[in-house]
Amino acid sequence: MYLSIFEWIKVRDIKSNEKNDFFVPAGFLALVVIISFLLEIPFFSTFLAIAFLPLFISLMMTGVAQDKQKFDGDLTYNEGDRFWVILNDDVSLTPGQEAFIGKEGEIDEVNPDRTVSMTFAGGLGAEFPIQCLSNTPPNLEKPEKKGWWTK
Repeated sequence: MYLSIFEWIKVRDIKSNEKNDFFVPAGFLALVVIISFLLEIPFFSTFLAIAFLPLFISLMMTGVAQDKQKFDGDLTYNEGDRFWVILNDDVSLTPGQEAFIGKEGEIDEVNPDRTVSMTFAGGLGAEFPIQCLSNTPPNLEKPEKKGWWTK
């Protein structure tokens, strides 16, 4: 249960570039800890502070990074969004995944390991790293061979 919250933070980071998606839960955690200390319940307050501190830090660090992601133009990936699969030199694809290069599919699920499960026309599906997705159609035309005098 506790670790699933960290997975939620990773998935939410992929799905959103809004910092309030992370600052609001972090503020709620801080408020709960402050109230527990004000109520002077020492053991419970200490337990909450220790349990919530890693979550608070993770939420705040992810929230702070959202403005940079938005400024850099990082895409967000949500269920139902449509993307094209592109070839990326930094990521190696299996032969089954390579069959979908240049095809448009719909995201079914966003995973914490920065991959998405997609469904394509005909009901076929596969899982891809988000680095292999583009919101613009790829140019699959092969360049025409020209002479040495043209580039």
